[in-house]
Amino acid sequence: MRTKTDSLRRDISELMKSGAFNEIVDRCHVELTLARRERRQSVEVIALLGLAGAQCSLGHFVFARDYANQALELAEEIRSIGLTIDALNARARVAREGFFQTAEASDDYLRAVDSAFAAGDMRRYAQSLLGLGEIAASSSDSSKHAWRVIDIARELNDEQLEARAILLLSNAFIRRADYKKASDGLLVALRKAQKAADRLLESVIIGQQGLVLAQDSDAFQRGIEQQLTALEVARGMEAVFHEFMRLYTLAMTMMAAQDSDGARGYLDQMLALSQDVQHKPYEMYTLGLLGQWQEMQEQPDVAVAYYGRAVTAAREVGNPAYEARYLYALGVVYQSQWDFAGARQQFAQARALYRSLADGRNATRVSASIVYTYLLFFASRVMKLMGVRPKGK
Repeated sequence: MRTKTDSLRRDISELMKSGAFNEIVDRCHVELTLARRERRQSVEVIALLGLAGAQCSLGHFVFARDYANQALELAEEIRSIGLTIDALNARARVAREGFFQTAEASDDYLRAVDSAFAAGDMRRYAQSLLGLGEIAASSSDSSKHAWRVIDIARELNDEQLEARAILLLSNAFIRRADYKKASDGLLVALRKAQKAADRLLESVIIGQQGLVLAQDSDAFQRGIEQQLTALEVARGMEAVFHEFMRLYTLAMTMMAAQDSDGARGYLDQMLALSQDVQHKPYEMYTLGLLGQWQEMQEQPDVAVAYYGRAVTAAREVGNPAYEARYLYALGVVYQSQWDFAGARQQFAQARALYRSLADGRNATRVSASIVYTYLLFFASRVMKLMGVRPKGK
């Protein structure tokens, strides 16, 4: 006999697949009120998780984070391992999709992975591994997690879970520019998503198929059309994160094709979306991309202005990892203009942030850039003595 928690969880899952996020919000508000009145804490946690997931999809990330935190606190209070894992995964998703806080998301995913493995809950273990794979810095780590989840999904006969894992694997192939394997994987993932009746996942896969097609000049236009189809589905569902990332993919596709006007059009749409939902982290991310676009247009002064705004936005939202990224980008622009003192100043700030985050790899990389500015400085002095004018001056 299905319990109230089982039926509510299943209903939320089905509504998520169809993109009925507002319906989830309405339903879960009612269930949350009833659960609190009747003191049914497990149902209360599931309602909170439903609200967190739906609000995250709708782009209401501050609300989503609050619901996820409430769910985690209550799940730990009632000592429910399964619901605690679900809440950790929900909070990690909000951190990743809404705030670009990959370190925080990684901490929650790792806690969820360890707890699920210790409890022998292979479904939740696989779901947590998927999250880790989606934020992995290397494609090899993404592939490793994807293959593990594929094995578990097949043991559980879970088509949706397997489709998500194959999508993750295919994205790892895309990162390695192995488009043939990516295309094969996406085709399998699409069939499984369709079988699971997950319309949102299906649209994401179609968009990625478009990205792969666009790598071939003969199929470029068809690839753009598929990405636009995925974009329209996301907009129809009001799935803000997916809309934002599809605009990003379209912009990057246009940049790779050296269509600067087309890329700028999609970047402008990203900025408009971030301002429409009044979400500063999305604006921060877009300002950084606009700085990159201006660099490509050989407009260093304008690039500096955009990167500067991105640094300010990163500070305002408390994201030191992205602040360091944009400081480094500023340093690179200054260096390209042979302003070595300005470059070192930006690099030094970026290195300090990376060290504060215990990110030794990036701190070392920035240190090497600082050393390189001294080498370039001495080279520029020699060039001046020889009567050669450095590029960018």
